[in-house]
Amino acid sequence: MDFLSTMPGVTWPALPGPRGVMRLALLHQLAATQWWSAEQLAQMQLRQLGELVAHARKHSPHYARTLAHLPRELDEQSWLSIPILSRDAVQTQKASLRSQSCPQAHGGRQTIFSSGSTGKPVAVEQTSLTQLFWEAFTLRDHEWHRRDLGGKLCSIRFFPDGCAAPPLGGRGPNWGGATADLVRTGPVAMLDVRSTVEQQLEWLQKEQPDYLLTHPTILESLLRALEDGAQLRLDHLREVRTVSETLQEGLRERCREALGVPLTDIYSTRETGYLGLQCPEHEHYHLQAENARVEILDEAGQSCGPGSIGRVVVTPLHNFAFPLLRYEVGDYAEVGGPCPCGRGLAVVRRILGRQRNMLRLPNGQSHWPILNYKAMNAIVPLRQLRMTQLDLAHIEIDIVTARRPDEGTEKRLGEEIRRNLGYPFQLVFRYVDEIPRSAGGKFEDFVSRVA
Repeated sequence: MDFLSTMPGVTWPALPGPRGVMRLALLHQLAATQWWSAEQLAQMQLRQLGELVAHARKHSPHYARTLAHLPRELDEQSWLSIPILSRDAVQTQKASLRSQSCPQAHGGRQTIFSSGSTGKPVAVEQTSLTQLFWEAFTLRDHEWHRRDLGGKLCSIRFFPDGCAAPPLGGRGPNWGGATADLVRTGPVAMLDVRSTVEQQLEWLQKEQPDYLLTHPTILESLLRALEDGAQLRLDHLREVRTVSETLQEGLRERCREALGVPLTDIYSTRETGYLGLQCPEHEHYHLQAENARVEILDEAGQSCGPGSIGRVVVTPLHNFAFPLLRYEVGDYAEVGGPCPCGRGLAVVRRILGRQRNMLRLPNGQSHWPILNYKAMNAIVPLRQLRMTQLDLAHIEIDIVTARRPDEGTEKRLGEEIRRNLGYPFQLVFRYVDEIPRSAGGKFEDFVSRVA
């Protein structure tokens, strides 16, 4: 890393400012703790959770009531007695969950809004301290994947202030808050997600990034266009990074085939911070134990073992402004076994997405739907697609395409969809000009309205 110095007359070795020094101090510790055993990590988590619980019980009206039964010394058994916190509760009990006092050294408070991709947007408060941890884990991700921070970063994301409007996009001075005032980086180019696929392809061809950061659904649309014959040559591209949405099955392989580079995914939420970073040697995720306690629980509330799928329950370790103790984020994930890389950080093999958007079958079973875009696109050239399960028998399909298919082609598309979904649903096709994203720029390609 090419560090920046704030000390007049000293350029090397660099002396960063106080905030940068704290980031580096955290990064230095993270370099060691990643190799700790699972038992060591759990022990230190419990120590930090004891601090958080004591603060929450004293300063949050909600936790003053719900944690009154806990002993003075927090242990694993008492931790598991804390009730699960739902998104509904965060919405409806915000005032009582919020800490009435927060350590002054943690910095000022700010309100963080989730994008609402779960259908239940929430607003919580965070501090300068929680932002500092976000920045440190961003640096860990850069370090794990050996990125050349002097390279050019292109980002296709949601920019609400209009600074990256198509077709030209915008420019940034640095890779972001994690590197600002600490590391000298290469240039940054930004394009809003509300651009068209054609605008994105043209912009990427002009910008020629070393690294591309975007949502999985944006990447899928770009890959689909390339598979359909669109041209894009990115001579310097080294890696694609995806954030903010569930990674679709097969997208890594398609990225390698079409762009010739690996895909690195990140699992995080706005309200909890970094939860999982992709292992630098494998395609699964390491849970970030130094930032949050993540529990993967079955329907009985018991911890899932390797190979099992359960609901994700999270406790950020350092948010004293708005404690979220055993907060059910709404995702499901599959637990993995110990990683051959040797890191003691627990493994999640894959993130399966939101429980509310599971496909429901008339026999009472449910599962996450398979959407084989490659096969569907071979029948109809798709620009966008969203399926909405209306009830146990009907699925509505919105499609954006350059040309509306004839009756026979639409029938073949329906057969392919039914085959992938595993049930003869009645399908209603609607051809539209655009399918809007959420307020935060996210996109869900399957939505269930079945209660």
